[in-house]
Amino acid sequence: MSTHPDFNEEFFDDLDSLLPDLLEFLTFKPSDVDRFRFAPDAIAMGSLQGRLFTQVFGGGCAKGSDGRRNTSFIAFDFKREQLVFRVTTMLDSRGIPPVLHPIDAELSFHDIAHRGIHITKRDLPSARGNPNSLEVTVTVGCRRPPRFYMPLEMYRRRATVMDFTISGADEREAGSISTIPEGHCAYPTFCDTYRWIFRMDRHQYAKITACVQKIRALALADPEMDLMSTSSANARWSVRILGDHEFQQLYTPPDLSRLPFSTRTLLEGLIGYGVLRPVDTPDMIETLRKASPATPFQDRILEALFNQDRIRDVKALIPKLAAFLRRRPPSEQTHLVLIRTVLVTPMRVLVGPPQYESSNSVTRKYSDKLDGIIRVQFSDEEDRIYVAGSLKDADNENPAVGLMARVRRALQHGLIIGGETFYPVASSSSQQRDHSMWFINTRMIDGLSLRNWMGTVHETVVAKHAARMGLPFSTSRIVNMKINFGTMLEDVKRNGRIFTDGVGLAGSNVLHESALALGAKGIDSYPSVIQFRLGGAKGVLADWPKLVGKDDILLRPSLIKFTSDLADLNVIRVAKYQVAFLNRQFINIMCANGVPQELIISIFKDAVADIDGFRDRVRDGKMTKADEQLGRMCDNFPFMKLVRYGFNTNPLILDIAAILECRALQDLKWRARVKLPGGVFLIGIADETGTLREGEVFCQYQENDGTPPKIVTDEVLVCRAPALHPGDVRRVCAVDAPELRHLKNVIVFSIQGERDLPSMLGGGDLDGDDYTLIWDQRFVQSLSMYAPMEYEAPDPIRVREVTQRHLNENFVQYILNDVLGQVDNCHLALVDFIKTGQAATLSPELRPDKWPDFMDKGGSVVSYTSHNILGKIFRVVQADPHSRPSDLGRMGYPSDPRITKYPLDNGLLERLKVLKACYERDIQYDMRRYRVYEPEIPAGIAIQNKKRKRVRDQNVNEPLREAFSFGVENVRDGAANILRDYTFEKTTLTPMQTIARHCYALTFEETFVRQWEQQHRQGHWGVEMLDDDDEEMFRPKPFMSFAFCFWQELIQIVSESGSEV
Repeated sequence: MSTHPDFNEEFFDDLDSLLPDLLEFLTFKPSDVDRFRFAPDAIAMGSLQGRLFTQVFGGGCAKGSDGRRNTSFIAFDFKREQLVFRVTTMLDSRGIPPVLHPIDAELSFHDIAHRGIHITKRDLPSARGNPNSLEVTVTVGCRRPPRFYMPLEMYRRRATVMDFTISGADEREAGSISTIPEGHCAYPTFCDTYRWIFRMDRHQYAKITACVQKIRALALADPEMDLMSTSSANARWSVRILGDHEFQQLYTPPDLSRLPFSTRTLLEGLIGYGVLRPVDTPDMIETLRKASPATPFQDRILEALFNQDRIRDVKALIPKLAAFLRRRPPSEQTHLVLIRTVLVTPMRVLVGPPQYESSNSVTRKYSDKLDGIIRVQFSDEEDRIYVAGSLKDADNENPAVGLMARVRRALQHGLIIGGETFYPVASSSSQQRDHSMWFINTRMIDGLSLRNWMGTVHETVVAKHAARMGLPFSTSRIVNMKINFGTMLEDVKRNGRIFTDGVGLAGSNVLHESALALGAKGIDSYPSVIQFRLGGAKGVLADWPKLVGKDDILLRPSLIKFTSDLADLNVIRVAKYQVAFLNRQFINIMCANGVPQELIISIFKDAVADIDGFRDRVRDGKMTKADEQLGRMCDNFPFMKLVRYGFNTNPLILDIAAILECRALQDLKWRARVKLPGGVFLIGIADETGTLREGEVFCQYQENDGTPPKIVTDEVLVCRAPALHPGDVRRVCAVDAPELRHLKNVIVFSIQGERDLPSMLGGGDLDGDDYTLIWDQRFVQSLSMYAPMEYEAPDPIRVREVTQRHLNENFVQYILNDVLGQVDNCHLALVDFIKTGQAATLSPELRPDKWPDFMDKGGSVVSYTSHNILGKIFRVVQADPHSRPSDLGRMGYPSDPRITKYPLDNGLLERLKVLKACYERDIQYDMRRYRVYEPEIPAGIAIQNKKRKRVRDQNVNEPLREAFSFGVENVRDGAANILRDYTFEKTTLTPMQTIARHCYALTFEETFVRQWEQQHRQGHWGVEMLDDDDEEMFRPKPFMSFAFCFWQELIQIVSESGSEV
């Protein structure tokens, strides 16, 4: 019988006698909750350290006469990938929090710790003569608290931390939310281990072994689902049961009132994440003071601890970490700011360390008071707040309790962070979609002064007022140049429609400096259009040299959202070439409008053929032209340059190639996103000259610096996402116009006619919307045109004067009605909620009881094989694409002799180890933060990950790119510091090339990688020494990206000329 390499054979003593029962349970088809359900005799909650289980809560379990599931049970639900437990204890209910009597909870497999399931068994002492009588103990360690539920009269609602109070106090009226919970409310934070004891016969034990097999099978498909411990089934554990007094001693919040705000928030964050126990806080504070009297250095130590899973020995770890950090000064980024983020979940308040991110107008204005600004995100423990009907129903029945009551509580009463109370102020549109809002400490930043500085918002539509207030909080780069503001232009209006809605004019110098502020290069540094924000104005600015001066900006009324004295130009992005992609919505409409299904299927088959095997072709040096186009998608990392210079067999390069291949196939399978070479995806603007006639567009595109610009002249299709109505795809004529040839990588729309074309495309405008233009005549000629939709928005909700209370409830209602992904046929109404406050509803009769296979609903719902076009193309990609990083050890530590032929200096290696440790510490934090593997960070491309649920995969890409750029900049700055005082041996390499050669050795050469890993195991580089049980869990495989912080120098080394790259 073949097993997993780490499979514990002790589970299968006497397995032959159990095979009939085992086969029965493996082949029978009831629900998993019925099939793999066990009735426990006892349950306990607590924490686990080594083999010591510290019990905080526990007791015997009530059972029905037949062990029915409506009394006490634990079940492995493999279809929904979760552990379900419903338990009624035999404890006195008067001293138990209501959420624990009875216990109704679900724990996602993704929230179980690595190898966190321990199953032990022993013969019952009273029945040693009966081999069928066993005592089985199941112990499960958690990354995050389970989802607890509370009963309502008609509904089952999600529990929050206030349900752990003995009195069961209302969440909404419980006052400000603190970071460190007290009393029974501390259970979800500090009880990270659950334990069940069963008395069972061999027949029941067969089900346990079946569960073990199925859990191990999950790990074969996904290594991150390696949940079964490798400890012996006969291992013995120690148990310590805490009384109330001992619990208070260990977990009562420490007194942090005398600490500086920055230090206090970091300690609160470490406690909230479970890294530091409250009882260890005094030792932590004392050890920090011994390490350094300087608060900034103490804070650096604490920030580094967020990479730890837990701290076992404060007094041993802190001196090591301090010694390591002294060898590497902190880095600063002028265009980034340090922002604290706070995650509010049903059970916890998680304060992270300050992180560098792009600035906005408010953070630049209050750059000396950033301690008074935090960004708060409301989420579930491991996911976005899922808006199901039950959530709305529970909130309607009793809005004082439950998930949304917790959100209202934070908005009304504020959050206490570091001893200071923070209150909500505003949320930009993108932040609102992430359920995030900015909070300020009104003792540091006066809310009225902030609002007056931002501008005067007279808007009485609550949703629009909220959007206006969020504008200054939008991420942007400031353009440092003197700008002249010309006379306000009039909007072109006709028939109640605005043909120039959201577009203004800017001079060439303004556009160029804006691009440089974003770091654009080549043709992208001279854009025809920028998307901008300036005070209370937002939209796009286009290049019209005959109409505006080089340093001038001309605005229109449609750009002005509210009056503001702010005069700084903030650039968000520049117009650049992007190839067209089809998606599910476009495909559905086009096929319904006459485009042959066979055409779509053939395009998908060709795309799969072009993509499949990309990594192997990179390795073999046999890349096709289509491969080169795919490789250029990795525009944050010099993937193609490194391949061209012979790094195509390097493990990191191959991993990035695998990521590109995987992401492209995932887009095909799960998003029906396929590249269409006969089209472009560009920003839309208005024809200021009036040259274009009704039904005409102008489009000139240029792919890169090495290709000439091309003007599209033919019948074309134009569409915009979201597209749901048959009339959302229009056929128009693309023409050449000499007056417009200075414009590149934009789509120019006519200002003539009865109705502007953008408004026909799903209600679009010109304030930054992107449009798809297709000239592939197979699509153009086969499409039947339908009249565009006449969409009329519902009357917006107005109030006499918008107050913060209105804004808070608007935010809550946005979350409650954030069902955009659940219903496409309500899309037009939903996207308008942010402007009107009128929510779309999804009544139960509109919810399908079965879902097509291409919707990827998993095993939790009934699905069927779809035979429409989306189902057919879904199955063109046969398997679920996935990618995992390489293991240097298993690959035999491959290295490049073109680099390794140069000698090494041991002294320089030791200096560079500090840079490597700092870099990899940051990389590891980002891996945890965004739930990615290391190669995804330099690639700047996140592959699909079921564990990453709070944000969409695509929304992770930009933070990954910024994280890698930041890491590279830090490393190169550190290398420059080394160069100032280091004497190099005689070599043909330049000093920076010598640095690159040594970094390559530390990253890829076996001797140095093994030495590095051994030093890690021994606790060097500011980490705790790991024992055998923890090494695999807490230490990832050797990282491989450090050397490529010097990719230019590596290319110079291997190239014959050694010229600049």
